[in-house]
Amino acid sequence: MPSLWIFDIEPHEQRYTSEWQTYLPQQLNDYLQKKNLRSWNVKVVPSAPTSGKLPKGAFLNFAETNVYKSSQVSAFAAEVQNGVVKNGDRVLFTDAWHPGVIQCKYMASLLHLDVKIDVMWHAGSYDANDLLGQRNKPNKAWSYAFEKSVFEAADRNYFATEYHKKLFLSEIKPYTKRSARVVGWPMEYLPDLLKDRYKSTPKDVILFPHRMSVEKQPQILRDLTPYFASHNVIFAQSMKRSKAEYHDLLARSVICFSASKQETLGIGTYEAMLCGAVPIVPDKLSYTEIYGKLCYPASWAQNIEKAKPHTHQFVKFIQQAIGQNSPTDMHKTALKIGKIYFSGGALYAELFRR
Repeated sequence: MPSLWIFDIEPHEQRYTSEWQTYLPQQLNDYLQKKNLRSWNVKVVPSAPTSGKLPKGAFLNFAETNVYKSSQVSAFAAEVQNGVVKNGDRVLFTDAWHPGVIQCKYMASLLHLDVKIDVMWHAGSYDANDLLGQRNKPNKAWSYAFEKSVFEAADRNYFATEYHKKLFLSEIKPYTKRSARVVGWPMEYLPDLLKDRYKSTPKDVILFPHRMSVEKQPQILRDLTPYFASHNVIFAQSMKRSKAEYHDLLARSVICFSASKQETLGIGTYEAMLCGAVPIVPDKLSYTEIYGKLCYPASWAQNIEKAKPHTHQFVKFIQQAIGQNSPTDMHKTALKIGKIYFSGGALYAELFRR
């Protein structure tokens, strides 16, 4: 009986990773049962405990994440050493930026172990506006080489959007592109988790759901705040909030605002839309692919200075969205979007391929 070994991402309350620890194994097992594929085992690779603390504006604790990933590699290597990992098994790295990909490939190659490696790409230095892309700007040779090596080591490379796949391939230029797959992300638990939140009242919040970091450009919304005195303009991650508190903010949101310079999917925007909020997002990045005609012109949010001449256009656009908002319609549209971009069906079919 083959096993799917999952290298998960360490859980953080302000990210979706804590939810994935709970829901991803459940959803994989549900898929196996639905498709009558009971010959597979789903196993989560053991890992070290973490503090759950994040540096301000960061998506990971950049030291602690290496402790976590190293503990996973050590645990998995022990299973290989003990003969528990078998020919025909498969390994899923839920974040491709993991040194364990190379170590697993090393073991599989030299031990003649027929284990397939699948990886999920979230972001990386190949995106100039990603944090690693910004800080590593003077010398990307090492990071590009690593990203290319991971891509080539993997049997399948998964991206949530076509935009993200094209961005990666155009920058990294791997030897072969055939292993790249656009599958959406396994977040079909969200409609139930946020069930009926779109019916909540009052809807009095204009929400900025992103990290407080340069590439997310929170200052653009700050500059617009004086024009919306009758609403509460809230930056969700300006302070530490529990997941329950964040969901309460989503339920009160009439608008979800983004001026991001980096976005390969946009989970916060989708969550807000499930709760009945109108997405105010630029016509670029993954937003164009997902939200289409709901987007505002990308030129309005190229940077903070160039946004200022568009202040009145922004205000009018947002006011119209508030006036025309139908939480029920937004929720229904979100469900349609979710079937394409926030559902794991295509991913699971790839993972359990024959």
